[in-house]
Amino acid sequence: MEKANKYLPEFYYDSFLDIPYDDLAKKGVKALFFDLDNTLLENNQNALSEENKQFLQQMQPLFKIVILSNASQKRLATVLKSDFDYIPLTFFHKKPSSWGFLKALEQFNVSAEETVMIGDQLRTDILGANKMKITSILVKPINRNNESLVSRLSRYFIERPYIKKIKKNNPKIYQQKFKNFVELEK
Repeated sequence: MEKANKYLPEFYYDSFLDIPYDDLAKKGVKALFFDLDNTLLENNQNALSEENKQFLQQMQPLFKIVILSNASQKRLATVLKSDFDYIPLTFFHKKPSSWGFLKALEQFNVSAEETVMIGDQLRTDILGANKMKITSILVKPINRNNESLVSRLSRYFIERPYIKKIKKNNPKIYQQKFKNFVELEK
């Protein structure tokens, strides 16, 4: 993977609800790895919305649904209860480390080619998936206003300069994958 492309998602959608899952199934995708915070729910929420929970449950006959999040194991257990599988990531194995991705692929008996990672952060979700050659889908964060300090710093010092560079050097890719993701002037 070229250094310049390590943060480049394969696809972009405004929400995980907008992704054409039937097309993914037709292409042989068997597993969906989802980030949790700001992808499936806001950072400060302690439960999935009923709509999002039902949507994910409807996807379960088509795909193995796995939550791959840097949230604590306690938070994952609180939010997901026993409704969905998740991989708890320890301090040294948080995304973008390959460890969680490898563990999930092995535990759910799928290959990288049969898997899609869906998340809202370039530095963790997209970079981690790209390192593993897992198809990466970037979604717009649900609410940037209540993100952790680490997420805000990452967006400002890593995502923002990267996206500005893409906008300048490759406007077509910017239009396809980042235009709706972030407002650069803020």
